[in-house]
Amino acid sequence: MRLNNERGVALVFTMFFVVILMALQGIFVLNSIHENRIANNEREQSKTFYAAHGGSQAAIEQLDVLINNYLQTTISIADPNGVIGYAQGKVASGDGIGWLVYAVRNNNVPVLAQNGEEGSYTASGSLGNINYSYNIIFMEKEDPSAVGSNAWDFPYSYRIESTGTNGSLSSQVVVWGDFTVRLQKDNFAKFALFTNNQQTPSGTNVWFTDKTNFSGPVHSNDRFNFALNPSGTFEELISQYQQTTRFYNNGSAILLDANANGVKDVPIFHDSFSRNVSQITLNSATQETDMISQVKGNSNYRNDGIYLPTQGSTLNGGVYVRDQNNSGASVTISVNNQNQAVYAISLGSSTKTITVNRNANQTTVLDQSGATTTYTGQPNGTDGSGDIIYVDGKINSFSGTVQEDTELTVASHSDIVITNNVKYTDYTPGSGTSGQAGYIPPSVYDANGQAYTNVLGLVSWNGNVRIGTPAPNNVEIHGTVMAQNGILTVDNYDDQGVGARGTATLLGGSITNNYGAFGLFNGSTGQWLSGYGRNFVYDHRMEQGKVPPYFPSLNTFIAFTNDITDKLVWQEGNR
Repeated sequence: MRLNNERGVALVFTMFFVVILMALQGIFVLNSIHENRIANNEREQSKTFYAAHGGSQAAIEQLDVLINNYLQTTISIADPNGVIGYAQGKVASGDGIGWLVYAVRNNNVPVLAQNGEEGSYTASGSLGNINYSYNIIFMEKEDPSAVGSNAWDFPYSYRIESTGTNGSLSSQVVVWGDFTVRLQKDNFAKFALFTNNQQTPSGTNVWFTDKTNFSGPVHSNDRFNFALNPSGTFEELISQYQQTTRFYNNGSAILLDANANGVKDVPIFHDSFSRNVSQITLNSATQETDMISQVKGNSNYRNDGIYLPTQGSTLNGGVYVRDQNNSGASVTISVNNQNQAVYAISLGSSTKTITVNRNANQTTVLDQSGATTTYTGQPNGTDGSGDIIYVDGKINSFSGTVQEDTELTVASHSDIVITNNVKYTDYTPGSGTSGQAGYIPPSVYDANGQAYTNVLGLVSWNGNVRIGTPAPNNVEIHGTVMAQNGILTVDNYDDQGVGARGTATLLGGSITNNYGAFGLFNGSTGQWLSGYGRNFVYDHRMEQGKVPPYFPSLNTFIAFTNDITDKLVWQEGNR
């Protein structure tokens, strides 16, 4: 009887243990199922999160298309008078959103919706089998404003709301940012080299040779002339109106629809060479009379001399030099010990030394008698766009240094002769030899990619810009040069008695009617005999809207922004 009882107890304990094991196993299975469900849910939630991220990136890319493609194209093909009238109206009413909604078009169809003081753009897509949708919302950051003659800024902030969806699961990413659209007349300063005719005024061909180097966009309304191997080095797009190109061909020039003439004449293109492209009209929407009005304000001068127009003790223009006798002025720019811009100008027996104190918004003028007068304001034209010196005659001598905060245009009715280096205070020097491997050209950007602010324009309205015989070997010229009816050339470029003078480095651009000669080479050997080789280094600030003040512009308008993705702020979450 006792044995049976013990067996019964053992059976009970066994059954109890089995029940506990089964319960634990059930708990383990249920826990595994639950954990697997959580893992699956997290995995599916992650998919929505990455889809939302992908949607935000797609939205940023589309934002760039909306502004730097659709808007730019709309403005570039619009009637200039319409662009001016509409922009002025929206600036006057403070309606930046209305301007944006109207201007952002694709094939002339508006693509933004307006809701009160906001504009929006909505789109959707997918990453794999997970969908996303995004909404770009535009708001005014500040009221639009005029920033010069036929130039306006439209500041905006934006919010991107991107949602990834996977069944009942969703995630959202929100991105904030801001940018400013600059609307202004297009400008000739966007070229490293522009010519209307690729010959001298007398019809002589000027050749690109191994002493020719361009690191920016090059265009001619004619055809280019290539000689020797290499026939110049071109870092960016080069384009011409004519279908065929002229090659030296050992002195028996030929026209070919080709990039090279066998192995005889071979240019080096690091970008494309486009032929048969549209001509660009050299005639400027900005006329010489417009520039004179900016310089003279409401003043008139009957006698030759050096003038700074004023209203009382306040400057009301730029620096105006009347030279009807065409005796020629001398202009030297420099920087004093207080880091102030100094313009020393002489005409005959008259001299004026003009010192610009930008911090105090004052200009001091010292004349030949020793008398000093201080004015309120700066010689920056009636619009205040930047310093401007205009000589109603010719400039026999120009040289100097452009102060770090100075934006300056020096212009003349007739010739401008460069007699020494013309350099920016702030720039990054180059290294190596132009046209050779490893060459690093000078730059208007610092080591961190930030643009320097000093800028210079040289404009001859009816003459030539000439590098004079006093200029040093390996002369440097920092600035953008325009001779609307003339050339940029070198005096006595063919003087073999002087011989080769090294390289003329232009950090900026050259816009001329004809192509001026810089030097002479031996057609048989390729030896450089006299004058300078060309090393034209493009100032990329020009394609970003940074141009010398009052520089001649085209009839068309451009709209652009370069800061869409600067300083983005992100926020992420699930819903």
